[in-house]
Amino acid sequence: MPGLCLAGEPCSPPKDLIHRHALSASDPNRYTLRVFDHHGRLIASSPGASPMGAKPAQLGWSLSGDRTGERWGSYVIHLHHSHGPGEPVWGYLQISSSLSDLDAEAHRLWWLGHGVFLLAMLGIAGASWWLAGLAMAPLLEAYRRQEQFSADVAHELRTPLANLLAVVEAERGAIPDQISFKAEASLDRVLNQGRRLQQLISDLLLLASLERPGPQSQKHLCDLAEISADVLEDFGEMAAAAQVELAQGAWIEPALVQGVDSELSRLVINLLSNAIQHSPAGGRIGVELEQRGREIRLSIRDGGPGIPAAERQRIFDRFTRLDSARSRQQGGTGLGLAIAQAIARRHGGAITVQSAPGDGSCFCVVLPVVG
Repeated sequence: MPGLCLAGEPCSPPKDLIHRHALSASDPNRYTLRVFDHHGRLIASSPGASPMGAKPAQLGWSLSGDRTGERWGSYVIHLHHSHGPGEPVWGYLQISSSLSDLDAEAHRLWWLGHGVFLLAMLGIAGASWWLAGLAMAPLLEAYRRQEQFSADVAHELRTPLANLLAVVEAERGAIPDQISFKAEASLDRVLNQGRRLQQLISDLLLLASLERPGPQSQKHLCDLAEISADVLEDFGEMAAAAQVELAQGAWIEPALVQGVDSELSRLVINLLSNAIQHSPAGGRIGVELEQRGREIRLSIRDGGPGIPAAERQRIFDRFTRLDSARSRQQGGTGLGLAIAQAIARRHGGAITVQSAPGDGSCFCVVLPVVG
């Protein structure tokens, strides 16, 4: 077979032009040949054939590799005499072709496919974000209009309500002794409900102002420890009237945060009044102020009935009352926790709640520390 080199002998290229252009048994640029005897010993091979071992592993197609990591695809047939089908096999012919070009192309296609997939996913994500923005724009606009409507209505109601309460208070003070006790009680109910409505309007206006972006220039260095201590002192009488003990636990001083004193005071007031409202007579409310890393944590734990897991996120919504009867009897508006959460977010913090039915609740305010 022309073009093959005997094993163990030097294999030099043809010296003259005629031999170089003679018909060869193999094209070294496309595939190589190797001939083995029936013991698996190499007899001859194409010039430059890769040393892929001795006897072929199996007849037919197979994949193999050399020491450099190059892969080869091979096809093996057996060789025998032409005297008849019963003649014994005297050797094997292996036709091999390097898969380096195919592997390189497969590698390029792999990167190309992943690149196209990544670009497609980015395009889909961008289109989804754009479509979601288009879909959410009317909802956000409706939500903003609802907030603006609530603020406008509260603002418009504040003045006539104040005038109405002034008139009712004046009439009540001018009642002569001969007017029945029933009329006086009716005026008292009007005054109480009017003051409750006045408080609701004030809370709505405060919540609307908190949800609007405010200038950072209003914030300054505040001591949360001093603010919390003042609120605890002010709530001493209220807690005693409710037969609830206020217990101060772990405490740090100072606890410096960046914020607005009045808003932080309102935050502590809302959480503490909520704890007192839901604590039974003879209960205990624990207040702790700690620093953990770069955070100031104010924890208020009550001994109330606890909050079911399904209600823990809903309690921060507006006008949410888990016990409507108790909240209405005590004058709650259902906006206390919503205002507290808005204040915490405005100061770069958050409020978390841990609770279990029958085991009380713990509200934790986390604010970034200064310095």
